[in-house]
Amino acid sequence: MAAPFVLKEYQAQSLDVLRDYLKAAQAPSTPNAAFYARTGVPYLKIEQLGDIPYVCLRIPTGGGKTVMAAHAIGIAATAWMKTDQPTVIWFVPSKTILTQTLATLRDRTNPNRQALAERFGENVRIMDVSEALYAQPADYDGGAVIIVSTIQAFRVDNTEGRKVYEMNGELKSHFSSLPPALSAGLEMLGDAIVPSLANVFRLRRPLIIADEAHNMSTELSFDTLGRIAPIAVVEFTATPTTHAEHRPEEGHYASNVLHHVSASELKAAEMIKLPVVLRGRPDPKETIADAIAGLHLLAEKAAREQAATGEFIRPVMLLQAEAKSKVRETLHPEMLKKMLVRDFNVPADEIALATGDSREIDGVDLFDPACPLRFIITQQALREGWDCSFAYVLCSIASQRSERSVEQLLGRVLRMPYAKRKKDDDLNSAYAYATTTDFLRTASLLKDSLVANGFERIEAEGLVQPSLPGLDEGGAAYTAQDTIPDHLDAAPVKQAIEFVTGGRIFFNLDDGTIHARSNATDYDRKHAEMIWPAGEAVIAGVVRQARTHHHAPPVSKGPHVAFNVPALTVRVANRLELFDRDHFLSTPWPLDQCDPRGILDDFVDVTMGDAATIDISKAGRVEVFDFTANLPGLLMEAGWTLPRLTNWLDRKLPLDERRDIMPVSSKLFIGRALDAIAVSTGHSIEELGRAKFRILDALLKTISRYRRARQSEAWQEALFGPNALDYATSAAIPFTFDNRFENDYCYNKIYSGPRFQKHFYTSIGDLKAEGEEFDCARHIDRHPDVRTWFRNVEKKSNSFWLQTSSDKFYPDFVALLNDGRILVVEYKGESYATNDDSKEKDLLGRLWADASRDPKCLFLMCVNRQFGAIDRIIREGH
Repeated sequence: MAAPFVLKEYQAQSLDVLRDYLKAAQAPSTPNAAFYARTGVPYLKIEQLGDIPYVCLRIPTGGGKTVMAAHAIGIAATAWMKTDQPTVIWFVPSKTILTQTLATLRDRTNPNRQALAERFGENVRIMDVSEALYAQPADYDGGAVIIVSTIQAFRVDNTEGRKVYEMNGELKSHFSSLPPALSAGLEMLGDAIVPSLANVFRLRRPLIIADEAHNMSTELSFDTLGRIAPIAVVEFTATPTTHAEHRPEEGHYASNVLHHVSASELKAAEMIKLPVVLRGRPDPKETIADAIAGLHLLAEKAAREQAATGEFIRPVMLLQAEAKSKVRETLHPEMLKKMLVRDFNVPADEIALATGDSREIDGVDLFDPACPLRFIITQQALREGWDCSFAYVLCSIASQRSERSVEQLLGRVLRMPYAKRKKDDDLNSAYAYATTTDFLRTASLLKDSLVANGFERIEAEGLVQPSLPGLDEGGAAYTAQDTIPDHLDAAPVKQAIEFVTGGRIFFNLDDGTIHARSNATDYDRKHAEMIWPAGEAVIAGVVRQARTHHHAPPVSKGPHVAFNVPALTVRVANRLELFDRDHFLSTPWPLDQCDPRGILDDFVDVTMGDAATIDISKAGRVEVFDFTANLPGLLMEAGWTLPRLTNWLDRKLPLDERRDIMPVSSKLFIGRALDAIAVSTGHSIEELGRAKFRILDALLKTISRYRRARQSEAWQEALFGPNALDYATSAAIPFTFDNRFENDYCYNKIYSGPRFQKHFYTSIGDLKAEGEEFDCARHIDRHPDVRTWFRNVEKKSNSFWLQTSSDKFYPDFVALLNDGRILVVEYKGESYATNDDSKEKDLLGRLWADASRDPKCLFLMCVNRQFGAIDRIIREGH
């Protein structure tokens, strides 16, 4: 039985950001205000959409956008739409992706469908547009409905699009006996509602999921979206249109990027192969020979990896051929295949063409161990949606005139097999071989291609390495040598062996020696032995000697530094443990002992006559929406009883909200809270059933408030009470930082401002190039007693943290002083320095520092640009 799918940390954090935003965007706030509060970036409102959430999660290639989008549906249904029956339109960029997405959403064993089942159970209906044209109200009222389509299928200049807007007798039942509040804003023909699919969507207020949303950032696309009146738009793309490219007067619209996942996060999560190792040659045949040798070397490493771990990997090469030409001979796909067979002895069954005319990989399972394919020849790009993490090597014979010619293929070799880092580090990288006479330009275009796959420019600069396994920095391979026998007619043997091995086995006739480079493979050895059978022992010896050569250690980018930061620990049963929430919240929480009337402080009683309305301008565009009311809630919801509503609310409590609550206790509290609301408002159980999502919101707020009070009291008792825990700041359980392991340092967004002299890692994460925190970092960097420091990024696995009453506290900066002491600094602006959260962090940080011995630790809450306090604590030690 397959292990259950678990979201990667960056995926879960990205979805948490979306959830928090949608909650914050509700009245009395707005989508605009909530976005600015979360990002500090102005929100770009799209006129055609009105005042709805329109946000983007930027996820680079290989980041798992589709499964995140599936999870986003449940999040939006709860946090924004307030319904168990959401209507969702999932836009994809092409018909190929449409077919694939439909298949995964319909497959109950696929993580995408399981994400929906986690929120909606079996109450999920997946359709395409042709099926939606015949769907009845009962189909929508029974649970979540997801319609997968291309945006083109909704445009009136498209045959399928016209069907979306034209009258359809099959849909009349959707519009029978609608109250005025619901019929307002629907498209009319005279006094009659047009029974069209577009009007069904306007009535249902769909959530829009936009896969590869950069394809939709045009005025025509937003005009199309405006006609179906969405309740929210959530985009997933690697390359959103940026604010700098926002030119609505020209029909180009930017995305509101709510959250960005960085290359470091994907690499730390073992989702992608990085860096991309590049080598260029001016001669196409030499390029191919090098690439084949590299592929064979990877195949040998993959075999050893399988023997050690059981993971099967068959490294695959993607070859980008030239186009056919009437004026010159080119290495077009068919010619390239002939060359591989004729000149490089590649078996024909290991080669497949993937071009517009030949689709020899369609239906082929490249993950099947019995599949022989190792070479896939294409021209411009593989069809959209093609994905095989076994693709390790990109070999481009075509001239690199622009990044567009290689960017899509580069994305195909970035995904990590099984999303798991390999023991052999060469299997954690991708490889690009290019025919070029301008190596630096080719490297630049490869970096451009990484940017086109969703990486930041400054990240891409460090992710392309102009070298190969077995090569030194100058590009020359390590070699071993032996003597050529005197009786050998060496000239013809030399010519044949050097050709078939691409020069990885070569002869020097001047001094009578045979050489093997360290990247020579068993493939090279076998073919050389076929040409010179009598030289089998000599060939085998030099190849073995070259490949077992111990390379010199890599040149470090700077001095090696490693240091430990002691953790706050507690002694339990004569052993030290890292202090966390389990040490002060070890027993289940009897929530039912809390006052249920507390929910009245959080429940907003909105009159039952509220409606969601749509106001349409003369231009046919949406101008005003009211989203505070739950659209299905306009109709009475009969059949509710107190036990049924109690159970419904209890099931809707998120797992992280009920993790510490006794199971029976939550239902007792919810039932009593419902009684308190009924007594206070005079509403019947049917009316409370209709307001169930408002009650759920109030419950979450009330439980959260009671939980904070419980946690704070228990935390205070554990650390400062008369029976406080036996705690110590101990280097026996340290946070270890080593600048040789740059990959361990993760961040959401890479810093791109002025250079710092003493930062511990090459990259700096989550720091703006201006402002108070930047000035604080600069002051630390310039201090003569600071040896090194790093920006401590929040919620990353290799960051320093201390446990507060509610969560983990990640101070802004960690520094190693010249005398070995550790300095930890948290910066706060004046407006945040006196709130309860900051006071608790300051108290905790000082406790951690006071309890330290060797090394001595210092903690400072630096407030309102008082950077002199940093000098003082370093000088005075307190």
